[in-house]
Amino acid sequence: MCPSNADREGRVPVSVVCVFNNPAVLQECLTASVEAGLPGAVDLEYLPIDNTAGQFSSAGAALNHGAALARNDVVVFVHQDVFLHSIPALEKIAAALMADLSLGMVGATGMTGEGRLVGRIRDRIVLSGHQESGLADVDSLDEVLFMVRRDHIRRQPLSEEPDLSWHAYAVEYGARLRSTGHRVAVANIPLTHNSLTINLDRLAEAHQWIAGAYPEQLPIVTTCGTVQQRRRVPSILSGLVDSQKWRYRWLRESVSAHKLRNKAPLRPVTVLGDLRRDIDDICAAAGAGAATVINVLPGGPGGHELGEPLELGRRGVRFRFLAADERAVAALVRAQGPDVTVAVTNISFDTAGEVAGALSGRKVILGFHENTGPWLLTGPAVDAAGEHYSTPRSTPLAMRVG
Repeated sequence: MCPSNADREGRVPVSVVCVFNNPAVLQECLTASVEAGLPGAVDLEYLPIDNTAGQFSSAGAALNHGAALARNDVVVFVHQDVFLHSIPALEKIAAALMADLSLGMVGATGMTGEGRLVGRIRDRIVLSGHQESGLADVDSLDEVLFMVRRDHIRRQPLSEEPDLSWHAYAVEYGARLRSTGHRVAVANIPLTHNSLTINLDRLAEAHQWIAGAYPEQLPIVTTCGTVQQRRRVPSILSGLVDSQKWRYRWLRESVSAHKLRNKAPLRPVTVLGDLRRDIDDICAAAGAGAATVINVLPGGPGGHELGEPLELGRRGVRFRFLAADERAVAALVRAQGPDVTVAVTNISFDTAGEVAGALSGRKVILGFHENTGPWLLTGPAVDAAGEHYSTPRSTPLAMRVG
Protein backbone atom coordinates (compact mmCIF):
# COMPACT_ATOMS: atom_id res chain seq x y z
CA MET A 1 0.00 0.00 0.00
CA CYS A 2 1.39 3.39 -0.99
CA PRO A 3 1.69 6.03 1.74
CA SER A 4 -0.94 8.76 1.80
CA ASN A 5 -0.09 12.45 1.62
CA ALA A 6 -0.71 12.68 5.36
CA ASP A 7 1.73 9.84 5.98
CA ARG A 8 4.37 11.62 3.91
CA GLU A 9 3.92 15.03 5.52
CA GLY A 10 7.24 16.31 6.84
CA ARG A 11 9.26 13.99 4.60
CA VAL A 12 11.47 14.72 1.58
CA PRO A 13 12.42 11.96 -0.95
CA VAL A 14 16.10 11.03 -1.03
CA SER A 15 18.58 9.58 -3.50
CA VAL A 16 20.64 6.80 -1.88
CA VAL A 17 24.14 6.57 -3.38
CA CYS A 18 26.55 3.76 -2.60
CA VAL A 19 29.87 2.68 -4.11
CA PHE A 20 30.24 -1.10 -3.90
CA ASN A 21 32.94 -3.68 -4.60
CA ASN A 22 31.12 -6.75 -3.26
CA PRO A 23 27.79 -7.44 -4.98
CA ALA A 24 26.82 -10.18 -2.50
CA VAL A 25 27.28 -7.90 0.52
CA LEU A 26 25.42 -5.09 -1.25
CA GLN A 27 22.48 -7.38 -2.05
CA GLU A 28 22.09 -8.81 1.44
CA CYS A 29 22.49 -5.52 3.28
CA LEU A 30 21.75 -2.22 1.57
CA THR A 31 19.78 -3.45 -1.45
CA ALA A 32 17.59 -5.73 0.67
CA SER A 33 16.78 -2.91 3.08
CA VAL A 34 16.02 -0.46 0.27
CA GLU A 35 13.71 -2.97 -1.41
CA ALA A 36 11.95 -3.62 1.90
CA GLY A 37 11.43 0.12 2.42
CA LEU A 38 10.24 1.01 -1.08
CA PRO A 39 6.50 0.48 -0.39
CA GLY A 40 6.65 3.32 2.14
CA ALA A 41 8.91 5.56 0.05
CA VAL A 42 7.76 5.44 -3.54
CA ASP A 43 9.94 8.37 -4.64
CA LEU A 44 13.19 6.98 -3.26
CA GLU A 45 16.00 6.74 -5.81
CA TYR A 46 18.64 4.03 -5.42
CA LEU A 47 21.98 4.54 -7.14
CA PRO A 48 24.54 1.78 -6.45
CA ILE A 49 27.84 2.65 -8.16
CA ASP A 50 29.82 -0.37 -9.35
CA ASN A 51 33.51 -0.36 -8.43
CA THR A 52 34.14 -4.11 -8.63
CA ALA A 53 36.81 -3.59 -11.28
CA GLY A 54 38.36 -0.55 -9.59
CA GLN A 55 36.78 1.87 -12.04
CA PHE A 56 37.03 4.70 -9.51
CA SER A 57 40.26 5.67 -7.77
CA SER A 58 38.54 7.03 -4.68
CA ALA A 59 35.29 6.96 -2.78
CA GLY A 60 34.90 10.66 -3.50
CA ALA A 61 35.09 10.10 -7.26
CA ALA A 62 32.51 7.30 -7.17
CA LEU A 63 30.11 9.11 -4.86
CA ASN A 64 30.39 12.37 -6.82
CA HIS A 65 29.45 10.38 -9.93
CA GLY A 66 26.38 9.08 -8.11
CA ALA A 67 25.44 12.55 -6.90
CA ALA A 68 25.61 13.83 -10.50
CA LEU A 69 22.97 11.22 -11.43
CA ALA A 70 20.67 11.98 -8.50
CA ARG A 71 17.22 13.47 -9.14
CA ASN A 72 16.04 14.09 -5.57
CA ASP A 73 16.95 17.18 -3.56
CA VAL A 74 18.82 15.28 -0.85
CA VAL A 75 21.60 12.75 -1.49
CA VAL A 76 22.38 10.05 1.08
CA PHE A 77 25.84 8.47 0.89
CA VAL A 78 25.95 5.07 2.57
CA HIS A 79 28.22 2.02 2.82
CA GLN A 80 27.39 -1.22 0.99
CA ASP A 81 27.27 -3.24 4.25
CA VAL A 82 24.54 -1.14 5.86
CA PHE A 83 20.98 -2.32 6.51
CA LEU A 84 18.60 0.65 6.74
CA HIS A 85 15.83 0.05 9.27
CA SER A 86 13.68 3.06 8.35
CA ILE A 87 13.46 4.92 5.03
CA PRO A 88 10.93 7.36 6.59
CA ALA A 89 13.61 8.30 9.14
CA LEU A 90 15.90 9.28 6.26
CA GLU A 91 13.13 11.32 4.64
CA LYS A 92 12.30 13.17 7.85
CA ILE A 93 15.94 14.16 8.36
CA ALA A 94 16.09 15.17 4.69
CA ALA A 95 13.16 17.51 5.33
CA ALA A 96 15.02 19.09 8.26
CA LEU A 97 18.11 19.49 6.08
CA MET A 98 16.11 21.27 3.37
CA ALA A 99 14.34 23.50 5.90
CA ASP A 100 17.44 24.68 7.79
CA LEU A 101 20.12 26.06 5.50
CA SER A 102 22.55 26.37 8.42
CA LEU A 103 22.84 22.58 8.29
CA GLY A 104 25.59 21.49 5.93
CA MET A 105 25.46 17.73 6.41
CA VAL A 106 23.73 15.25 8.69
CA GLY A 107 24.81 11.71 9.49
CA ALA A 108 23.92 8.63 11.49
CA THR A 109 26.83 8.68 13.94
CA GLY A 110 29.75 10.92 14.81
CA MET A 111 32.00 12.31 17.52
CA THR A 112 31.67 15.46 19.58
CA GLY A 113 34.68 17.57 20.42
CA GLU A 114 34.59 16.07 23.93
CA GLY A 115 35.03 12.57 22.53
CA ARG A 116 31.42 11.46 22.94
CA LEU A 117 30.04 9.10 20.29
CA VAL A 118 26.50 10.17 19.39
CA GLY A 119 23.93 8.61 17.11
CA ARG A 120 22.84 5.09 18.02
CA ILE A 121 23.42 2.43 15.38
CA ARG A 122 24.14 -1.30 15.50
CA ASP A 123 27.85 -1.71 14.85
CA ARG A 124 28.36 -5.40 14.00
CA ILE A 125 26.76 -7.03 17.06
CA VAL A 126 26.67 -4.08 19.48
CA LEU A 127 24.43 -1.02 19.72
CA SER A 128 26.84 1.89 19.83
CA GLY A 129 26.53 5.63 20.33
CA HIS A 130 24.38 7.78 22.57
CA GLN A 131 20.85 8.33 21.30
CA GLU A 132 19.82 11.92 20.65
CA SER A 133 16.21 13.09 20.56
CA GLY A 134 17.00 15.74 17.94
CA LEU A 135 19.96 17.02 15.96
CA ALA A 136 23.31 17.03 17.78
CA ASP A 137 26.24 19.07 16.51
CA VAL A 138 29.46 17.05 16.19
CA ASP A 139 33.14 17.45 15.40
CA SER A 140 32.91 14.87 12.62
CA LEU A 141 30.64 12.31 10.99
CA ASP A 142 31.45 8.69 10.27
CA GLU A 143 31.37 7.75 6.58
CA VAL A 144 28.91 4.90 7.23
CA LEU A 145 26.00 7.23 6.31
CA PHE A 146 25.72 10.97 5.75
CA MET A 147 23.46 13.20 3.69
CA VAL A 148 23.77 16.56 1.94
CA ARG A 149 21.66 18.76 -0.29
CA ARG A 150 22.05 17.84 -3.96
CA ASP A 151 22.74 21.41 -5.08
CA HIS A 152 25.44 21.77 -2.45
CA ILE A 153 27.28 18.55 -3.30
CA ARG A 154 27.24 19.46 -6.98
CA ARG A 155 28.74 22.89 -6.25
CA GLN A 156 31.16 21.50 -3.67
CA PRO A 157 31.90 17.84 -4.50
CA LEU A 158 33.53 15.40 -2.11
CA SER A 159 37.32 15.51 -2.16
CA GLU A 160 39.08 13.23 -4.62
CA GLU A 161 42.52 13.78 -3.09
CA PRO A 162 44.62 10.58 -3.24
CA ASP A 163 45.30 10.73 0.52
CA LEU A 164 41.54 10.74 1.14
CA SER A 165 40.79 7.98 -1.36
CA TRP A 166 38.86 5.68 1.00
CA HIS A 167 39.18 7.30 4.42
CA ALA A 168 37.93 10.42 6.20
CA TYR A 169 36.22 11.99 3.18
CA ALA A 170 33.19 12.82 5.34
CA VAL A 171 35.50 14.24 8.02
CA GLU A 172 37.12 16.49 5.42
CA TYR A 173 33.75 17.55 4.01
CA GLY A 174 32.51 18.45 7.48
CA ALA A 175 35.60 20.57 8.13
CA ARG A 176 35.12 22.29 4.78
CA LEU A 177 31.47 23.04 5.57
CA ARG A 178 32.31 24.41 9.00
CA SER A 179 34.86 26.74 7.41
CA THR A 180 31.95 28.31 5.51
CA GLY A 181 29.74 28.61 8.60
CA HIS A 182 27.64 25.46 8.20
CA ARG A 183 26.72 22.98 10.92
CA VAL A 184 27.60 19.28 10.96
CA ALA A 185 25.11 17.18 12.92
CA VAL A 186 23.96 13.69 13.86
CA ALA A 187 20.31 12.61 13.79
CA ASN A 188 18.40 9.48 14.73
CA ILE A 189 18.90 7.22 11.68
CA PRO A 190 18.54 3.57 12.73
CA LEU A 191 20.84 1.22 10.82
CA THR A 192 22.90 -1.92 11.20
CA HIS A 193 26.49 -1.70 9.99
CA ASN A 194 27.40 -5.31 9.22
CA SER A 195 31.07 -4.53 8.75
CA LEU A 196 33.31 -7.51 8.01
CA THR A 197 36.65 -5.72 7.83
CA ILE A 198 38.46 -2.84 9.45
CA ASN A 199 40.60 -1.11 6.83
CA LEU A 200 43.09 1.31 8.38
CA ASP A 201 45.45 1.44 5.38
CA ARG A 202 46.56 5.05 4.83
CA LEU A 203 44.24 6.38 7.55
CA ALA A 204 47.15 8.27 9.12
CA GLU A 205 47.91 9.92 5.78
CA ALA A 206 44.26 10.96 5.44
CA HIS A 207 44.27 12.54 8.89
CA GLN A 208 47.52 14.37 8.20
CA TRP A 209 46.12 15.77 4.95
CA ILE A 210 43.10 17.12 6.83
CA ALA A 211 45.34 18.52 9.58
CA GLY A 212 47.32 20.44 6.96
CA ALA A 213 44.20 21.73 5.21
CA TYR A 214 42.29 22.87 8.31
CA PRO A 215 44.84 23.75 11.03
CA GLU A 216 42.47 26.28 12.60
CA GLN A 217 39.96 23.52 13.43
CA LEU A 218 42.37 21.14 15.15
CA PRO A 219 41.99 18.90 16.97
CA ILE A 220 39.11 17.19 15.13
CA VAL A 221 37.78 14.16 16.96
CA THR A 222 36.65 11.30 14.70
CA THR A 223 35.41 7.73 15.14
CA CYS A 224 38.87 6.58 13.98
CA GLY A 225 41.01 8.75 16.22
CA THR A 226 41.83 12.44 16.54
CA VAL A 227 43.09 14.58 13.67
CA GLN A 228 45.96 16.69 14.99
CA GLN A 229 49.40 17.84 14.03
CA ARG A 230 51.92 15.02 14.11
CA ARG A 231 54.72 15.33 16.65
CA ARG A 232 57.88 16.20 14.75
CA VAL A 233 60.35 14.14 16.79
CA PRO A 234 58.81 11.50 19.07
CA SER A 235 60.82 11.32 22.28
CA ILE A 236 62.05 8.07 23.80
CA LEU A 237 59.87 8.75 26.84
CA SER A 238 56.71 9.36 24.79
CA GLY A 239 57.36 6.18 22.79
CA LEU A 240 57.72 4.21 25.99
CA VAL A 241 54.50 5.65 27.41
CA ASP A 242 52.60 4.89 24.19
CA SER A 243 53.82 1.29 24.19
CA GLN A 244 52.46 0.76 27.69
CA LYS A 245 49.06 2.43 27.30
CA TRP A 246 47.34 -0.93 27.01
CA ARG A 247 48.34 -1.68 30.63
CA TYR A 248 46.45 1.35 31.96
CA ARG A 249 43.37 0.26 30.08
CA TRP A 250 43.85 -3.33 31.27
CA LEU A 251 43.93 -2.17 34.89
CA ARG A 252 40.76 -0.10 34.47
CA GLU A 253 38.97 -2.94 32.70
CA SER A 254 40.13 -5.43 35.35
CA VAL A 255 38.30 -3.45 38.03
CA SER A 256 35.12 -3.64 35.94
CA ALA A 257 35.63 -7.36 35.28
CA HIS A 258 35.74 -8.13 39.00
CA LYS A 259 32.60 -6.09 39.52
CA LEU A 260 30.92 -7.98 36.68
CA ARG A 261 31.85 -11.44 37.95
CA ASN A 262 30.75 -10.61 41.47
CA LYS A 263 27.25 -9.87 40.17
CA ALA A 264 26.83 -13.50 38.99
CA PRO A 265 25.87 -16.14 41.59
CA LEU A 266 28.28 -18.86 40.36
CA ARG A 267 31.20 -16.56 39.45
CA PRO A 268 31.54 -17.64 35.78
CA VAL A 269 34.70 -17.24 33.74
CA THR A 270 35.15 -13.51 33.07
CA VAL A 271 37.46 -12.05 30.42
CA LEU A 272 38.46 -8.78 28.81
CA GLY A 273 37.77 -8.36 25.10
CA ASP A 274 35.80 -6.64 22.35
CA LEU A 275 33.24 -9.25 21.32
CA ARG A 276 32.04 -7.24 18.30
CA ARG A 277 35.52 -7.65 16.78
CA ASP A 278 36.11 -11.21 17.99
CA ILE A 279 32.75 -12.91 17.42
CA ASP A 280 33.61 -14.05 13.87
CA ASP A 281 36.86 -15.74 14.94
CA ILE A 282 35.14 -17.35 17.92
CA CYS A 283 32.31 -18.76 15.79
CA ALA A 284 34.81 -20.04 13.23
CA ALA A 285 36.87 -21.76 15.92
CA ALA A 286 33.71 -23.32 17.35
CA GLY A 287 32.47 -24.47 13.94
CA ALA A 288 29.24 -22.58 14.48
CA GLY A 289 26.99 -22.14 11.45
CA ALA A 290 24.52 -19.87 13.24
CA ALA A 291 24.39 -17.56 16.25
CA THR A 292 21.84 -15.35 17.95
CA VAL A 293 22.63 -11.83 19.12
CA ILE A 294 20.43 -10.18 21.72
CA ASN A 295 20.91 -6.44 22.14
CA VAL A 296 19.52 -4.94 25.32
CA LEU A 297 17.57 -1.88 24.23
CA PRO A 298 18.29 1.33 26.12
CA GLY A 299 15.62 3.87 26.88
CA GLY A 300 15.02 6.88 24.68
CA PRO A 301 13.60 7.49 21.20
CA GLY A 302 14.27 5.37 18.16
CA GLY A 303 15.22 2.13 19.89
CA HIS A 304 12.24 0.20 18.54
CA GLU A 305 13.49 0.22 14.93
CA LEU A 306 16.78 -1.40 15.92
CA GLY A 307 14.78 -3.89 17.96
CA GLU A 308 13.06 -5.42 14.94
CA PRO A 309 14.29 -9.00 14.21
CA LEU A 310 16.96 -9.19 11.51
CA GLU A 311 19.08 -11.94 9.98
CA LEU A 312 22.40 -11.32 8.23
CA GLY A 313 25.39 -13.40 7.23
CA ARG A 314 28.90 -12.88 8.55
CA ARG A 315 31.76 -15.03 7.20
CA GLY A 316 29.62 -18.10 6.65
CA VAL A 317 27.65 -17.75 9.90
CA ARG A 318 23.99 -16.73 9.93
CA PHE A 319 23.41 -14.19 12.67
CA ARG A 320 19.92 -13.62 14.01
CA PHE A 321 19.51 -10.27 15.75
CA LEU A 322 16.91 -9.86 18.49
CA ALA A 323 16.36 -7.23 21.16
CA ALA A 324 14.81 -6.97 24.58
CA ASP A 325 14.61 -4.52 27.45
CA GLU A 326 16.46 -5.25 30.69
CA ARG A 327 13.47 -6.89 32.36
CA ALA A 328 12.86 -9.40 29.57
CA VAL A 329 16.37 -10.33 28.48
CA ALA A 330 16.97 -13.22 30.91
CA ALA A 331 13.84 -15.06 29.79
CA LEU A 332 14.66 -14.41 26.12
CA VAL A 333 18.18 -15.82 26.48
CA ARG A 334 16.96 -18.87 28.37
CA ALA A 335 14.34 -19.52 25.66
CA GLN A 336 17.04 -19.94 22.99
CA GLY A 337 18.08 -23.34 24.32
CA PRO A 338 21.49 -24.72 25.37
CA ASP A 339 22.51 -25.76 21.83
CA VAL A 340 22.33 -22.22 20.45
CA THR A 341 25.29 -19.84 20.58
CA VAL A 342 23.89 -16.62 22.05
CA ALA A 343 25.73 -13.33 22.51
CA VAL A 344 24.13 -10.71 24.75
CA THR A 345 25.40 -7.14 24.43
CA ASN A 346 24.57 -3.66 25.75
CA ILE A 347 23.85 -5.27 29.08
CA SER A 348 24.22 -3.72 32.54
CA PHE A 349 26.33 -5.27 35.29
CA ASP A 350 23.25 -6.22 37.30
CA THR A 351 21.40 -7.76 34.37
CA ALA A 352 24.50 -9.66 33.25
CA GLY A 353 24.58 -11.29 36.67
CA GLU A 354 20.86 -12.02 36.52
CA VAL A 355 21.15 -13.65 33.09
CA ALA A 356 24.16 -15.72 34.14
CA GLY A 357 22.22 -16.91 37.18
CA ALA A 358 19.22 -17.82 35.03
CA LEU A 359 21.45 -20.04 32.87
CA SER A 360 22.51 -22.36 35.68
CA GLY A 361 23.83 -25.60 34.19
CA ARG A 362 24.76 -24.03 30.86
CA LYS A 363 28.15 -22.84 29.64
CA VAL A 364 28.53 -19.10 30.19
CA ILE A 365 31.37 -16.63 29.80
CA LEU A 366 31.18 -12.98 30.82
CA GLY A 367 33.25 -10.27 29.21
CA PHE A 368 34.00 -6.58 29.47
CA HIS A 369 35.43 -4.00 27.12
CA GLU A 370 35.82 -0.31 27.83
CA ASN A 371 34.13 0.74 24.58
CA THR A 372 31.16 -1.65 24.71
CA GLY A 373 30.63 -2.50 28.37
CA PRO A 374 29.63 -5.91 29.74
CA TRP A 375 28.67 -8.81 27.47
CA LEU A 376 27.69 -12.44 27.89
CA LEU A 377 28.17 -15.49 25.69
CA THR A 378 26.48 -18.84 26.17
CA GLY A 379 26.14 -22.05 24.17
CA PRO A 380 28.55 -24.16 22.12
CA ALA A 381 30.96 -21.30 21.32
CA VAL A 382 31.89 -20.68 24.97
CA ASP A 383 34.86 -23.08 24.91
CA ALA A 384 36.27 -21.40 21.80
CA ALA A 385 35.80 -18.00 23.45
CA GLY A 386 37.73 -19.20 26.50
CA GLU A 387 40.64 -20.18 24.26
CA HIS A 388 40.43 -16.90 22.34
CA TYR A 389 40.59 -14.86 25.54
CA SER A 390 43.35 -16.85 27.25
CA THR A 391 46.07 -14.23 26.67
CA PRO A 392 47.50 -12.06 29.45
CA ARG A 393 45.83 -8.99 27.90
CA SER A 394 42.44 -10.74 28.10
CA THR A 395 42.89 -12.02 31.65
CA PRO A 396 41.78 -9.58 34.38
CA LEU A 397 44.22 -8.77 37.13
CA ALA A 398 44.22 -11.36 39.93
CA MET A 399 41.72 -13.56 38.12
CA ARG A 400 42.35 -16.98 36.66
CA VAL A 401 40.69 -17.76 33.33
CA GLY A 402 40.06 -21.32 32.21
